[in-house]
Amino acid sequence: MGRGTARIYNIISLVFLVLSFLWILFVISRMIGPAPTVENQAAALPTALVLPTLPPTNTPTATLFPTETMTPTQTETPTVTPTETIAPTSSATITTTAAATFTPTTTPTPPFTFTPTPSETPAESATPQPPTLSPFPFDLRNNEVLYVPNINTSIGCAWQGIAGQVFDMGGNPLPTPLRVHIYGGPDNLELYQNTASNTNYGPSGWEQPVGTIINTGTYYVQLESAGGTPVSQAVQVTFPGDCNANLALVNFIQNRPL
Repeated sequence: MGRGTARIYNIISLVFLVLSFLWILFVISRMIGPAPTVENQAAALPTALVLPTLPPTNTPTATLFPTETMTPTQTETPTVTPTETIAPTSSATITTTAAATFTPTTTPTPPFTFTPTPSETPAESATPQPPTLSPFPFDLRNNEVLYVPNINTSIGCAWQGIAGQVFDMGGNPLPTPLRVHIYGGPDNLELYQNTASNTNYGPSGWEQPVGTIINTGTYYVQLESAGGTPVSQAVQVTFPGDCNANLALVNFIQNRPL
């Protein structure tokens, strides 16, 4: 039913509702019943019901009841813990000098120490070695073969040969008689000639023709003792096939006593 002023208005509303319902019943009963006569119509009309009017004492105001306010609960925000930053234990300090030398302050320690072994002995501490002696007592002089035109100009290019001399350790013509072995060439020759047999080349000179025409054949010349023992290496002679080089000069020189 409400409280206070609201309850009063509710009672008034209920009274009007009941009266309205009674009035409706009355009207219905009059409509169903016999019609009243003229003389008694005045008596039959009901007396108008005057309802007391209750002036409102207070103007109702809407009362707003406070609604429940939902207070949001504080949600805990997860705190991100920063990862630990590992600072470098050491840093290299580069020092620029006049020679542009970079010197790190931290020197790494190698896991092992490597000491290189010199493959060769320095020249200062090396023991002087005696020169290697030739296995033969005679060598090719100046280590070269000379190619010149034939000294017999009357024959010219219709000749090809090998000649030379033999010198002792002092560079003088060797008086000891030796033998020169010449072999090879296009005809596979096997020839011998004695030293001091042709003095046109010197006191110990010798000469051996190998052809009547020029060719590009390869021959070998080796100095031997009188008994046929080799006393020098075999020297290779290859002709160029030129008239201006159809004579090969092969000179030997002694390198140690016989």
